[in-house]
Amino acid sequence: MVWPAGMNAAPDFAPRFLPDVEFARLKAAVIARTGHFYYEDKDALLWERLRRRLRETGLPGPAAYLERLRDPARGEAEWAALEAEITIGETFFFRYAEQFAALQQTILPDILARRREERRLRAWSAGCASGAEPYSLGILLRRMLGEALPDWRLSLLGTDLNEAALAMARRGQYSRWALRSLPAEELERDFLPGADGRSWLLRPQHRALVRFERQNLLGLLDGTAPLEMDGFDLILCRNVLIYFHPEVVERLVRALAARLAEGGWLLLGHAEPNPVFAEFLEVVNLPGTVAYRRGGDPLPALPPRPVVPLAAPMAAPPP
Repeated sequence: MVWPAGMNAAPDFAPRFLPDVEFARLKAAVIARTGHFYYEDKDALLWERLRRRLRETGLPGPAAYLERLRDPARGEAEWAALEAEITIGETFFFRYAEQFAALQQTILPDILARRREERRLRAWSAGCASGAEPYSLGILLRRMLGEALPDWRLSLLGTDLNEAALAMARRGQYSRWALRSLPAEELERDFLPGADGRSWLLRPQHRALVRFERQNLLGLLDGTAPLEMDGFDLILCRNVLIYFHPEVVERLVRALAARLAEGGWLLLGHAEPNPVFAEFLEVVNLPGTVAYRRGGDPLPALPPRPVVPLAAPMAAPPP
């Protein structure tokens, strides 16, 4: 990376962006690790976020920072900090009313009916950010089950790459902006006013329904995802796949489908359905949204293989 004259570390202001081989190698490592092909053509945006970590660590540039990421002792902690910078965590409670209507009117009644004998339900929010999505699902299930809730074994899992977002999720404390879709009576019923007078704290009975884990979605492809992440009645993976390369998206959806129980449901973001998914999942058209369902036939197993870096090193710019 080329700094202005006299600079030997990341400055506090943004220099004119000059992509070079060192930055390209770092970008390739980021895309390979996170799958975020979103940054393939957004060098300036990625650089702006990398600069924050360079300032924090005091490292002189991309080459030194890549060495830090590869450091056996300090690399994983730095990856966690970097992933918190580069992931996009926009979320709010009951986002996409049409999908929550489909959950309430069709999807969850189907699951509850199929599981009425064993009274067990497993759901996974993949890419849950700060937890609004799985908490919304838990609130909805509490409403639907009512007094029967204690008789059910609910396993609601939220996973994300961003450890900072997961820490927020575990606290269950949100700004009014994240609660903007809630009517006043629901806000007061499900949340407590925060001590700061500006935030709201999810009531403990709702927080207790969801557990959170740091997981990389690419673990489904390279064989590192926990084996117990399986047999889900419902998987929500909404507005996550838009950041991945199309070839990786198809593999991820196949892998998600393989983690569904027979008859299990998959909900994606509104912009993410693809006709190719109909080759291995049943397409269910519902008012205002499309859902997918796994049939009874076993899905062909995909051999684990890592995601190949898709960002090739670029030539250094001319002097």
